[in-house]
Amino acid sequence: MLTLGIDTSTMTGGAALVGAQGLVAEFVLNIRSTHSERLLPAIETLLNDAQLALADIDAFAVATGPGSFTGLRIGMATAKGLAYATGRPLLGVTVLDALARQFAASQSIVIPLIDARRQEVYAQPFGGGQALCEPWNVPLATVLQWCQSRQEPVLFCGDGAVLYEEHIRQTLPAAILPPAEQRLLRSSAVAGLGRERLLRGEQHDVMSLVPFYMRKSEAEIQWDAKT
Repeated sequence: MLTLGIDTSTMTGGAALVGAQGLVAEFVLNIRSTHSERLLPAIETLLNDAQLALADIDAFAVATGPGSFTGLRIGMATAKGLAYATGRPLLGVTVLDALARQFAASQSIVIPLIDARRQEVYAQPFGGGQALCEPWNVPLATVLQWCQSRQEPVLFCGDGAVLYEEHIRQTLPAAILPPAEQRLLRSSAVAGLGRERLLRGEQHDVMSLVPFYMRKSEAEIQWDAKT
């Protein structure tokens, strides 16, 4: 069973193919260009290099968020369009779950950090691969205070762990920070997690699946302030 995973949640984005034997192919870019310009060409390149056609894909998985509002919409629309056109199952996975999966073998608490701007982050602590609580949208300081109250070491990942590395190290000298290139979300983690869930009998309705924003966009906030 081949699953195509799509991630457009942050500036880093791409697509990956995962099958029964693991990773088949992956295309990831971390450059300042819009996902609308590069996502479909990335998928086409991925399939061509793997000598596969869209009809060979058994399921689609997409990162639902949290992350960039515009990026999430692009990835979601693409994944839903492909699933609808091919009649294949669609799985939505959160960025936090997918990032935690990349470090599921760690003995530490794993906290994915997604930059939410203005010194805020989207975050969620995981232990043994399981979420310890609901996701947070809080100031970075709140997350670090929570970590200081724990006895276990904490591993940070995600683009927030790259952006705020210096602050994290100053506040939590014992924090575990993998090399920067390993902290970012991989499309293969999205595909792999989607595939696992599909094998458990899960899938989402193509029409009703929506992005996991966690908060209103700036435009919505400004609109509410005027009304």
